[in-house]
Amino acid sequence: MGSDVKKELNSDKEDESIIADAMMDESIIAKYLASHPDFFQRHTDLLANIQVPHEAGTSSLIERQVAILREKSRDLEEQLNGLIRTARGNEQIVTRLQRFTLELMRADGIDDVIGTCQEVLREDFNADFVTLKIIGGDDTLHFVEPTNKNLKSFSNLFKTKRPICGRLNEEQQAFLFEKNTDRVNSTALVPLFSTEKLGILALGSEDESRFHPGMGTVFISHLGELISTSITYHNK
Repeated sequence: MGSDVKKELNSDKEDESIIADAMMDESIIAKYLASHPDFFQRHTDLLANIQVPHEAGTSSLIERQVAILREKSRDLEEQLNGLIRTARGNEQIVTRLQRFTLELMRADGIDDVIGTCQEVLREDFNADFVTLKIIGGDDTLHFVEPTNKNLKSFSNLFKTKRPICGRLNEEQQAFLFEKNTDRVNSTALVPLFSTEKLGILALGSEDESRFHPGMGTVFISHLGELISTSITYHNK
């Protein structure tokens, strides 16, 4: 008898002995099968009799494995599609940021910066209302004195130097959006900074779910940095 045949017979006997010793303990059998993935290749006759129950009745082990692989394939395909959608969305954001940067570079003075922000942020970034409150000068439409009492309610915004999204209290909303305050249902606040605080960018939406506390703020932080740089340049 050849050595290969002997090895196969010995292997079969060892398999039978291990299974017998397991005393039908399913956890031991499962562990054994997991560590011997070629078991059914050496015992192909067993596959014809193995049945795996599922929603539609029963199927062979191979059919069940094929179904599982198809399910995993669908999951992977959906993940891939999600990544593609995200990449396309990011590409659009980068394009809009580039346009916004170029428009700010062309701005001629603070008033032009404000006008650019109003136009581009409404058209390209789907903000229903855009407010800039720049600290310095008299209390006018877009400027606010450093001593203005309304700034105190935004102390946490300036302290953290991070955007805040969600609902505002009535006083904050009236200060930022004035006659449009009743139409604003969600807001993104962005602190404007250089070496000192420069002001506030407020984006308002009629959609209450547009800006919410759980949303990412990396993108609007970039907006704030661009605007802050432009304001600082034109204030020289």
